[in-house]
Amino acid sequence: MAINLHQLKIFHTVARSGSFSRAAAELKISQPSVSIQVGDLERQFGVELFEQAGKAARMTEAGRILDAYAGRILALIDETRGAIDEVKGLRRGRLLIGATSTPGAYLLPGLLSRFREQYAHVELGLRIAGTRRIQEMLLQRELDLGVVGGHVTQRDVEAVPIATDELVLITAPGHRFASMPSVATPDLAGEPFILRERGSGTREVVDEALHRVGAHLTPAMELEGAEMVKQAVAANLGVSILSRWAVAIDVAAGRLCIAPIDGVRITREILLVYHRDRRLPHLARAFAEMVAPAWHAPASSGAAPPAAGRA
Repeated sequence: MAINLHQLKIFHTVARSGSFSRAAAELKISQPSVSIQVGDLERQFGVELFEQAGKAARMTEAGRILDAYAGRILALIDETRGAIDEVKGLRRGRLLIGATSTPGAYLLPGLLSRFREQYAHVELGLRIAGTRRIQEMLLQRELDLGVVGGHVTQRDVEAVPIATDELVLITAPGHRFASMPSVATPDLAGEPFILRERGSGTREVVDEALHRVGAHLTPAMELEGAEMVKQAVAANLGVSILSRWAVAIDVAAGRLCIAPIDGVRITREILLVYHRDRRLPHLARAFAEMVAPAWHAPASSGAAPPAAGRA
């Protein structure tokens, strides 16, 4: 059975959009054409790929299986085109990076600006998501690289440290902690804490670090994203622990204060992550070499490792 790549792309677009009409609009073809191509695929495989749920197209179990493979096949086709373009000496292209919220907001903009100085005509794409989702997108070849502040759990995802992030206790200027030279860990007990949402890399690091020193927090609020947490702390609704990068401007402006915790320093590594078995595009290799001098290209990429002794 010969699978038509055009039909596979149409099917994958319907699966991703959840609608025959939305897929038709995205692909700029008629809805009947979409239905015909998907129907032809169903006849080839001898199974139904979608079941109608109102106006939505919901995948059957066979459809979900095909979609998982379709995404990988189409990504490999794009990767092949990129590899051939590199051989032809093109300096244009697209670099897709996924990042967790803290490095995505406070570290990557500067790194991407440096990269753009050398590759002025490159299209840059940045996706913000949780560490687990970044790993999933790497394995599905939806991203070239990732930059995360959480733990890597997938076996086929490699990680290289590129920076160290310090997490600090922050308060409103009028809070009692703001005038103390340092805060003893017992003083944290019972203090209303405004914490990042569960599942965020920041929350995981904070919970682990304070558990190790026997500090038990009382969550007053759980908010999504550092900006919402900073606003609540500035309004003196509680205290929090966030990345020093995330609060630097607010501290300099006097909206927040950093209160050292006696005998406790919370740090985490920021990691460059990539698919172990994927041949990385030239642009991804160039970015990795810029941000991580210790990075070594995957064996399957055919790229030479960075020169020894590079600063």
